[in-house]
Amino acid sequence: MSRLQPTQTDLVPGQAVALAETLNAAMPKTARFRMPSGHPMEWFAFAFLAVLIISSVFVEFIPGLVRASFPYGDFSQGPEWSLNGLFGTDALGRSILSRVLYGARTTLAIVSVATLISLVIGMTLGMLAGFYRGPVERVVDLYANSMASLPPILVILALISVIGNSVFTMMLALGLLDIGTYARIAKGGVIAQNDRDYVLAARAMGASDMRLLLREILPNLVPALTAIVPPLMAGLIITEGSLSFLGYGIPAPAPSWGGMIASSTDLLSRFPLLIFGPIVAIVLTVYSLNTVGDCLARRMNHRGREL
Repeated sequence: MSRLQPTQTDLVPGQAVALAETLNAAMPKTARFRMPSGHPMEWFAFAFLAVLIISSVFVEFIPGLVRASFPYGDFSQGPEWSLNGLFGTDALGRSILSRVLYGARTTLAIVSVATLISLVIGMTLGMLAGFYRGPVERVVDLYANSMASLPPILVILALISVIGNSVFTMMLALGLLDIGTYARIAKGGVIAQNDRDYVLAARAMGASDMRLLLREILPNLVPALTAIVPPLMAGLIITEGSLSFLGYGIPAPAPSWGGMIASSTDLLSRFPLLIFGPIVAIVLTVYSLNTVGDCLARRMNHRGREL
């Protein structure tokens, strides 16, 4: 369907400036981040993620904490009131808490890089599909629908069998999973903004397609994409843990939450507390990410109703 697209010569310079200033004042602003207010579980989610990230990044500098590969006490020792023995020891006498924190650093690094890959590629494809439509949209939709119809574990296992098992393979494989999701969200946002007044005004003033996408449309896609990132990261953590449990995740001897659970399965009947540490870490991290995502989504929706 054709659409009237005025050019820069259709407006007198003074009128163009006045129109641009008026529309810029009415243009929706990107939502600013605010800390949660009221609900204590939201505070807990933000606080837990902050503590987990800081602890995993600076785990080597925590006073008194032994390295993940160093033995601390007797094998399969129960929890005790000490830093290294808080979750007990594993079958080799290593501190479970230390391995959980070292494993958190590896897991969070892999998931963060994979999310960055998915976000950049998916957002780019989605914006191009929503802006140009036609063949570009059909190709992006075909990829998104194809990835959505395939079990994630099978896709990653197929890629591992071709490239080999490594941290790089995990980052790449996990990054491919959510490209379609980000592309769908970005495409919908671009389609919704194509006919907004500030986009039409920028186009009337002779703005290029690149400027329209980067300066006018992209800033207003950020809130929706920001709200969906934490839940998708939670899904990647579960997927990475499942792969490590099956033996196709992070190669040993690097600690990982799923690998810690897998290595303890033979001793669970006698030492059930061996898997307590990694399971608590996975559950609390996934719960916190989903809670943060819900909090951000509510604030974005509230911001949208105010505009």
